Amino acid sequence: MVSDLNDSFLGKKLPIVENYDPFLLFKIPRSINREKYNISSENLPFVGADVWNCYEVSFLTKNGLPISRVMKLIYSANSIYLVESKSLKLYLNSFNMEKFGETVEESEEMVTERIKNDLSNLIGEEVTIALFSAKDKAVKPFSAFYSYDLLQFIPSEKLANLHFDCFNENPNLLRSQLTETIQEYVFYSDVLRSNCPVTHQPDWGDVFVKMTTKHEIDFSSILQYLVSFRKEAHFHEEIVEIIYKRFLEHFQPEKLMVCAMYTRRGGIDINPIRASENSLLNEDLLSTQYRIERNFR
Repeated sequence: MVSDLNDSFLGKKLPIVENYDPFLLFKIPRSINREKYNISSENLPFVGADVWNCYEVSFLTKNGLPISRVMKLIYSANSIYLVESKSLKLYLNSFNMEKFGETVEESEEMVTERIKNDLSNLIGEEVTIALFSAKDKAVKPFSAFYSYDLLQFIPSEKLANLHFDCFNENPNLLRSQLTETIQEYVFYSDVLRSNCPVTHQPDWGDVFVKMTTKHEIDFSSILQYLVSFRKEAHFHEEIVEIIYKRFLEHFQPEKLMVCAMYTRRGGIDINPIRASENSLLNEDLLSTQYRIERNFR
């Protein structure tokens, strides 16, 4: 298991590995991005987790029967490291021709435990793993948020006159007016695009925000700010933490939750959530009882 980018498989052409190999896994220190944005790992301004859906998980029983599952992977935002997604894909592929257990149930238990142990050892934090089949119940986190599309809060005339010419993250775009009244904001937007810092391929995400603040927010400025990520190169987890930190600084909220559910790429999607308190974390997203139903993307 490696953590130096120069020693990783990122950006390199690799042979197909179909036999179990935990050394394919690669970790990245969260501190690299957090230090840049003045987020102290010793005193995090949020609680949260990274929730992954891995759609290409397969292995064999002892008699060679293939088992295909969707895996939900959850670990805390408190972890020192995050898992690099390409390395996880390669690692999961290494289970494809491995045999586990006499029965389907026994095989699932063995694979779940193996993956849990490998990933927990990699990042130094307990990792939760759940495997799902098509018969298992699926839920859509933040389903109520889709009624609060950010665009609907911006008058059409104002939207038509907005200029979107900043495509690198710029917190100076955020505008609001401090008032004496506490207001609660709930909204969603599908305009988020950022880029992988390694491959520079685009990443598409739906953003969900819940915030309680005395600031009267200019929604058009939120839209312009989200658009400003369009040429940014960050991992998904970093994008959510940047947005959270900027909102925290500018709007001084009493309560804040930011989540981005990203589009599947390479058979994996990553859904980081950060909040000012545990009660704001989405239970369906973090539950190991349900697989996640696909969102708009």
